[in-house]
Amino acid sequence: MNIWVFVGVFAVAVAVYAMINILLARFSTNKKMLWFAIVVLVPVLGPLVYLFNRKNIGTSSEEV
Repeated sequence: MNIWVFVGVFAVAVAVYAMINILLARFSTNKKMLWFAIVVLVPVLGPLVYLFNRKNIGTSSEEV
């Protein structure tokens, strides 16, 4: 198989994992929508940025 098949499968898997993680996170609705849009619109870089920085993003419990 071609290497690009593996790259594509990896990109989809990371994006799906990031989306599930965003939906389960305790972010405000606006932050969830923003990160979800970033993950969807920037397919490879978006999920990686979210996953590496999710500890620094903050949660909605801080905003309440």
